[in-house]
Amino acid sequence: MKIKRYVVTQLREAMPLIRQELGQNAVILETKKVKVGGIFGLFRKHRLEVLAALDEEKVVKEETEFASLLQSEKKRREESPERVEEVAPQVSKQPEPETQVLDELKSMKEIMMQMMENERLPKQLKPVQAFLEAQEFSPAIRSGVMAELLIKSKSYPSYTKEDAFIWMRQEFAERIKNYPSIRSEPKKIRCFVGPTGVGKTTTIAKIAGHLLLKEHQSVGLITSDTYRIAAVEQLRTYADILGIQMEVVQSPADLEQALERLSDCDVILMDTAGRNYQQYSYITQLESLLSGQELSITLMLSLTHRYSDMKVIADNFHSLGVSEVIMTKMDETTVRGPIFNFMEDYNLPITTLTTGQNVPDDLVRTTPDLLLELVREER
Repeated sequence: MKIKRYVVTQLREAMPLIRQELGQNAVILETKKVKVGGIFGLFRKHRLEVLAALDEEKVVKEETEFASLLQSEKKRREESPERVEEVAPQVSKQPEPETQVLDELKSMKEIMMQMMENERLPKQLKPVQAFLEAQEFSPAIRSGVMAELLIKSKSYPSYTKEDAFIWMRQEFAERIKNYPSIRSEPKKIRCFVGPTGVGKTTTIAKIAGHLLLKEHQSVGLITSDTYRIAAVEQLRTYADILGIQMEVVQSPADLEQALERLSDCDVILMDTAGRNYQQYSYITQLESLLSGQELSITLMLSLTHRYSDMKVIADNFHSLGVSEVIMTKMDETTVRGPIFNFMEDYNLPITTLTTGQNVPDDLVRTTPDLLLELVREER
């Protein structure tokens, strides 16, 4: 028997490695939480140790038996060509469903199938699966979480639905520890990009108000959204209310001059046009406008969009060098899964969520505690 040990962040990371090194017939013998790294016992990181094995003799035996069966069937057909009906090979009696579920826990391929076939889950886990589906968590997250819960349930045969939800939150708490965060301090110039209708202008006003009134920083505003006259006037109204300077730009030369006039500000927030994100020419225009500037890019997405649309938007804006994401309109939907899907798929931090139209309120910073609240069943 060939046995290998894998130390990973999450169970799903081990699966392609095991399939590649041990093959589809490998089984998971054990999973446990471990601590690795650190200096003098400090700063150690939590990881998952996965012990997998391949019974090579069993695999060879099964392949030999299958080949023999095929050979016998081929010989039978050659000897009896007049018979055209298919004769199914005899198979052994299937085990009882409960025994089958426990056995399949050892097979990674069957584990993943088990995750996605809700009717085969233990009844205590079905509400968790239903919750994850209703919240539109991705298949990868659902299968990963349910795999952990199935493994955990083996040690607690009398567990309840409430226990299952507690385990689910514990699993998300571990995942959240590995979610991306801002890797460096935000630059002085922050540029906000995204499709039309996500609320860029209103959010910029909220951030400006927060920086001015709560952090006591001087703020300047720039807009390049001359595509919509109303957008310019909206931002100008906010600038007047807050008593801060605003500049309108249309070209790289305009931007250079505007930045010079706002050079005394602690922070400069730049609004951009919300155009059709599928028109790549718009992205090219933005790249030309921002070329050569030392700034950070914030991508804004709406939680009311389908996740498939969010992915297209993120892919199209990727070339700009996005460093953080703000998701808006959380008050207009009850679905929370896309928040987690995005961070796992793109490894970009979602730093802020907006929860309404009030300026400068209705703006919340994401924290591990906040994210964990979003996966509470009784919200």
